[in-house]
Amino acid sequence: ELDLFGWRKWNFCERDYWINAFVDVVPRIDYRQVSKAEFVQNYEAKNIPVVITHATDHWRAHTTWTESALLENYGSHLFKVGEDDDENNVYLKMKHFLHYNKHEGRKDDSPLYIFDRKRRRKADPLSPMLLLGDYQVPSYFSDDLFRLARERRRPPYRWLVMGGARSGTGIHIDPLGTSAWNALLKGHKRWCLFPPGTPKKIIDPPMKPYDHEGVSWFSTVFPKFKVRDGPEDDNRTLGERLGMVEVLQRPGETIFVPGGWPHVVMNLDTTIAVTQNFCSPTNLDYVYLCTRHSRPKLGQRLYQKIKQLGKTDPEFAKMSVQLDMVLSVPRLPPSSSDSSSSSSSSTTLSSSGASDNN
Repeated sequence: ELDLFGWRKWNFCERDYWINAFVDVVPRIDYRQVSKAEFVQNYEAKNIPVVITHATDHWRAHTTWTESALLENYGSHLFKVGEDDDENNVYLKMKHFLHYNKHEGRKDDSPLYIFDRKRRRKADPLSPMLLLGDYQVPSYFSDDLFRLARERRRPPYRWLVMGGARSGTGIHIDPLGTSAWNALLKGHKRWCLFPPGTPKKIIDPPMKPYDHEGVSWFSTVFPKFKVRDGPEDDNRTLGERLGMVEVLQRPGETIFVPGGWPHVVMNLDTTIAVTQNFCSPTNLDYVYLCTRHSRPKLGQRLYQKIKQLGKTDPEFAKMSVQLDMVLSVPRLPPSSSDSSSSSSSSTTLSSSGASDNN
C-alpha cells in the first residue's frame, strides 16, 4: 500500500531546479568532426568528462522512442521502475507508466523512473529487446571488453532510462571502475560530477529523513557547494575548490562519464535516454583492478581471455602486457554497487539497483 503523503511530503514539485546554461562549462565536441583517436587522447585517457554532439543523429530511436510510439508498440510490456523494501524488482506496463508520468508523477517528490536493462524475461518473451536495434553504440565506445565474458556472465551494462521532472539517480560511482555514456533523445538532464577521490563525507553525507534520490541531493546537499567559505584569500565556492562539474544535458547530446567520478543526475522535464557502461583498452587497468576483487571470477575470465587473444592479436597483446604490469598492485577500494539506481518517491519503493553498472 502506498502512502500519498510519503510521495509528496516535501513538496519538491513546487521548487525550480533548472540551472542557467552559463554554469555548464564542460567541453563539447562534435562527433562528426572529432575522431575516436582524438576523443581517447584528449578526454578518455585524461579521465575528463565531455559532452558529445551529433552522435545520435542517425538513430532510428529518435522516431521509435517517442512517447506515442512507445505506447503503441510497447504499451503492454513491463519495464522496471524500482525495487520494493525487500529488494524485489518493481515493474509497470509502459501504458501505465506514461499515464502516471502525465498525472500523479507531476506532483510526486521523486517520481518513478524507468531504468530497464532490456533483457528478455520468461514472462515477456518479446520484451523490449527490439529496442536495441533502434540505436548504435557510438564508435568512441565500441571497444567493450566485458563482451569477452559473454552476455549472460557480464554485469548489467545497458539501460533504457525514462522519467519525468525530478526523477533521476542519487550520487554514486559506477561499479567495477567502468566508464559510461548517456545519450539523451528527449528532454533535459541536470548533472553534477566530482573528481575521483572527493571525500564521500562531503558529497554523500547522511540525508535522513530524505531518501537517497537525486532531487533530495539537489535540494539539501547541493546548496553548500555554492557557498564561499574558504580562506580570505580564496574567493572560490566549495564546489569550485573541489572541482565540481555541472552539466545541462540537452536533447541529442551524449555525455561521457569517466570511471571513478561520483555523479548525481536529475531530469528537469520528461526525458528518454539510453546509457551504457563499458570497459575499454584505455580504462582496462583500472577496471581490472576493481573487478578482480569485487567480481573475482569475472576478473579472472577477463584476464584469461585477453591473454589468450594476445597470442595472435597485437592489440590484445598490448592489453595483456598492461594487465601483467598491474598484477602486483594492491586491492582498490570498492566502488558503488548501486551505481544506476532509479528513482522512486515512496517510502515503500526504494531506488532501483540497476547495475552490478553504469
